[in-house]
Amino acid sequence: MNTEIWLLGTAIIFTLVGIVMERRAQSARTSIIIEATVDRLIKDNYIRSKLDKNGEIELLKYYEE
Repeated sequence: MNTEIWLLGTAIIFTLVGIVMERRAQSARTSIIIEATVDRLIKDNYIRSKLDKNGEIELLKYYEE
């Protein structure tokens, strides 16, 4: 009986650790996917953009030049 409780506790702990690790990885993947999508939309001229004085990309509204 004692061994089964120990195994159950270990399984619960490692399941929780796995959930936390997956959430962190999923957040990083989501950022990469969003960045790649916006970059592709800019490249295909669906989104207007320009480089500012710092060399960063600035998104423009549809009516701005």
